[in-house]
Amino acid sequence: MALTRRGRLTVTLSVTAVLVVVLVLLLTRTPLGSALGVGTAPPCTLSTASTEEHWSTVQAMTATTVTGVGTRIGATENGVAAAVRRSLAVDRAHPISVAAARQLYRQLPDVANPSADSLAVARALLGHRGPALTCVLAVTAGNGLATEQAGRLGLTPRAEALRSALREVFGRQSLGGFAPGGVTTGHIEGSAHYEGRAIDVFFRPITAESTRAGWQTALWAVAHAERLHLATVIFDRKIWTATRSLQGWRDYRYPGGATDNPVLLHEDHVHLDVEPGG
Repeated sequence: MALTRRGRLTVTLSVTAVLVVVLVLLLTRTPLGSALGVGTAPPCTLSTASTEEHWSTVQAMTATTVTGVGTRIGATENGVAAAVRRSLAVDRAHPISVAAARQLYRQLPDVANPSADSLAVARALLGHRGPALTCVLAVTAGNGLATEQAGRLGLTPRAEALRSALREVFGRQSLGGFAPGGVTTGHIEGSAHYEGRAIDVFFRPITAESTRAGWQTALWAVAHAERLHLATVIFDRKIWTATRSLQGWRDYRYPGGATDNPVLLHEDHVHLDVEPGG
């Protein structure tokens, strides 16, 4: 039976109302809103063995910093679990500092007895579950940044800020992919390394333990991507990029073609590069 003009109008208005509700839900309750810079849903998600944690960027930065400091000082998994949970119990306007994270560990009891959920969170942050943490950046992230030239160490100021931040949290690491005067070989054509925008953090030899350590650094980098203007994180055959952060971690494919080379697939190092600007 054909609808009357009034009936067609009623159907159109009903469909429009449903679409508006769906759009509002997508923008306010999913990472899509974060990508568009208008959402209220937490932009970061940590997948643990038992559940998912949904965090603000500040919470993700705090949790990964506390975990990194815990590893540096030799804290147990229980200690990291207790420290992370305590750090997230505070409503922070800014992420925790390294000094405050160290103080947090000093305040823990001699024997920490975290809950099973807290321990699951710690194990994920410690790299036991690989690409467990992802954050969504606004599509406007990186807009307005100036182009930078490499400095004394062969790194641009943004890349140098990344190197300093890594050192502050994790201590001395095995770094490469840059050199005074710059590098001109050893990487794919058009590599960010040639512009002084990239750092490789090595985890050799490849073992279960070194892979977990690599993932811990990679997750910290994703959590801090907005603050440090990171464009790309690659490790262990996975890639995260700021421009496609809504997709989370994706399978990495070497641009030069199919390969099983562990170096080319970034199994032994975390590749980090910052925004080019301009």
